[in-house]
Amino acid sequence: MTPHVDHKMNPMRPSRSSYRLLAFIPALALCAATAHAKPPTPPDLQEDWFVVKLQGEPCGYMHSIVRRAGNEVHSEVSIKFEIRRGEAVAKITVDQSFRETLAGKPIAFEFVTAMGTVPEVLKGTIDGDRVKLVTEQFGAEHEESYPFDPEIRFIWGQTLAQKEYGLKPGTTFTLKTYEPSLKKDGPLEVAFTVHEKETIKVLGQNRKLTRLSASLELRQDSGPSGLPLPAEGMKIDSDSWVDEEMNPIVTTVNLGFAQLKMYKTTKADAMKRGAPPEMFLSTMVPIDKRIGTGANRVKLRLRLKKGAKDRLPTLPNTSMQQFQRISDREAILTIRRLDWDGIRQAGDGKRDTADLGKYLQASSVCDSADSQIKRLSRRAIRGQKTPAEKADALRKFVTDYITDKNMDVGFATASEVARNRSGDCTEHGVLLAALARAAGLPARGVGGLVEVPSDQMSSGDASAFGFHMWTQVNIAGQWVDIDAAMRQTDCHPNHIAVSIVPFGNEGMMNTLISLIPLLGQLEIEVLDVQS
Repeated sequence: MTPHVDHKMNPMRPSRSSYRLLAFIPALALCAATAHAKPPTPPDLQEDWFVVKLQGEPCGYMHSIVRRAGNEVHSEVSIKFEIRRGEAVAKITVDQSFRETLAGKPIAFEFVTAMGTVPEVLKGTIDGDRVKLVTEQFGAEHEESYPFDPEIRFIWGQTLAQKEYGLKPGTTFTLKTYEPSLKKDGPLEVAFTVHEKETIKVLGQNRKLTRLSASLELRQDSGPSGLPLPAEGMKIDSDSWVDEEMNPIVTTVNLGFAQLKMYKTTKADAMKRGAPPEMFLSTMVPIDKRIGTGANRVKLRLRLKKGAKDRLPTLPNTSMQQFQRISDREAILTIRRLDWDGIRQAGDGKRDTADLGKYLQASSVCDSADSQIKRLSRRAIRGQKTPAEKADALRKFVTDYITDKNMDVGFATASEVARNRSGDCTEHGVLLAALARAAGLPARGVGGLVEVPSDQMSSGDASAFGFHMWTQVNIAGQWVDIDAAMRQTDCHPNHIAVSIVPFGNEGMMNTLISLIPLLGQLEIEVLDVQS
């Protein structure tokens, strides 16, 4: 079947994980560097403003406050920035607040994230060795609980825990922090090294500042879903230049596809805006041979560019693709079109409920228990009998139901998409998964790349891959790829799955972060196309 892509919509874009990462890194850098501010007594009010630059453009700001509130210390971090994708501008806002005792023991925290039109609120309460997480949106709450490492500290706790560290070059230390979008069931360890002083230009003046490098390594073997993480061992490195009180003045993070830079300034300067940096065309991967819509089997060579520091992630083997690693930087990927004649003949089959049960459950992002989701699901599959018929009907329904096809939405839950009918590939993917679960079909997401439709190519390249998300449903024990954004029930073999997205209650970035090493770092060679 030949896809039709609405000219108002370009379904591909950098993954939301990269946007969430951009919000997380400045907050992490602030948390670590201000940990050493002296003296270690709670301030009545300490307020700082920072400009956030991406690709050299001032795209947002960070605002931090630390203050004493009776027998507690309250810290607040607000990050706001804008990213351009073609002509669309996505606005991302993350507000974080922390409550701690005067002794630095974590009490509670709250994250308010606005990447769609309706903010999502995540509240955490620490009770002994457990953290209770409550996610709120549209007045509905989802509650879950995880172990909480007693060594985890927030901003004020780190101040007290590390007052013995100074600025002697060669000093090394490790901090434990917590970021549920990366890992809900444990701490994140960040290793720091103190270096010599360097002359850094800040706001037009040269300053002698000490460089403090930090490295965050993802070490978990799997997420809460039990799925392996392709980004295992991936490192996120940053450098901060701090003053004599160890307050951060400048911070840089090399994300491969872009450099993030943050520097301390005045409120007026921080609130200024430049042109939002373009984050779509710069992450596309050109190829010298077009695959097109009629292929049945495709063979590709994937390799990292020279200078890329990360290892090529291990891509998942799925019903459509087989991954063969050649080296740390190179692999062969074979993609084939699925046998839809056989899929249509499959009945319900026997399911391993222990294995597939989690893909039928409602979650905070894939909220299939929402009343509007249930109504839409019943409407979409009315008269359909077999799983294949239901999957096809649901795909067609979502393709047509999302009428405002744009890239302005940063991230939206399924219930939000059901109400505003707006978004791009991610909104199509999560809504389709939620409707499928409501219809009794196990469903999950896929983060990866897809060949850009020829009418959307603006460069001289023969073709290109862009970052994308689609859906898988389980039919008679087989995971079947369907793509509502590209109008494809029978997916063409020009989809490269990089990460399986369970759409559960695991940290979303935990499963999508494997895209980060590929942004701006990947080369694709088309070795063979069979019709």
